[in-house]
Amino acid sequence: MPLLRRQASTRVSTRHAWGRAPRNAIFLMMAVACAGQAPTFDAATVKMGGPVLPNGNININTGRILNGVVTLANATLSDCLLFAYSLTTADQIAGPDWINQKVVRFEVTGKAPADTPDGRLMLMLQVLLKERFQIAMHTEQREMTHYELVIGKNGPKLKESTVNALDATGAARLDGIRSNRMTTNKLASLLSRMTRMPVIDKTGLTGYYQFDLKYADERQPVENQVGPSVFTAVQEQLGLKLESKKSPMEVLVIDHAEKVPLEN
Repeated sequence: MPLLRRQASTRVSTRHAWGRAPRNAIFLMMAVACAGQAPTFDAATVKMGGPVLPNGNININTGRILNGVVTLANATLSDCLLFAYSLTTADQIAGPDWINQKVVRFEVTGKAPADTPDGRLMLMLQVLLKERFQIAMHTEQREMTHYELVIGKNGPKLKESTVNALDATGAARLDGIRSNRMTTNKLASLLSRMTRMPVIDKTGLTGYYQFDLKYADERQPVENQVGPSVFTAVQEQLGLKLESKKSPMEVLVIDHAEKVPLEN
């Protein structure tokens, strides 16, 4: 996932090499662990997050995979779990208040062979987080309003990416999202931050795409807003659509977690 650079939570830029984890990652991890086959990294570190920069910025990486290495930087425990379990918003995680607090941040690195599949890396990350933070958890189905990202009636307008993971770049801002290599699953995750509601990828698209999505920054006064709403932009520029739904969704409930991770 991306390397995010935030300025007082108002601006986010991202450099990424996105992978798609299994949809049923929570249950898959439990099944693998119970079978005594839980995969682990060859080397891993988990420590408290780095300092705020002199200009007030925080370099944040909420999840990246590159050549078998998984990294997160200055990420909350909620951020780590969102990435590990392929969830889209903090609403899908319930637990102690501190797991969402920006003052409690962590640096996570896990290393495996370069050809390790992304899904297996996610399982490794799940195991690592559970062990180091001594997490006890369960899942529940809760009724939740959310959006589904679907293909519009005239079909998608996405261009297939022509770059490899090493050359992947992009930026997620309050007025747009651009990338030269991104999955629709990751796009849905970023859109959830803009809509402040879970967005689930229902497009069925499995490739990597390039696009430059532009929309109005709705946190600005109306007179200062430039461009269409995010809903209109997604439909007109990408040929996709955000549909509002209300249905049971899986929520990861953290029953216990230690604020200070076990030493490396």
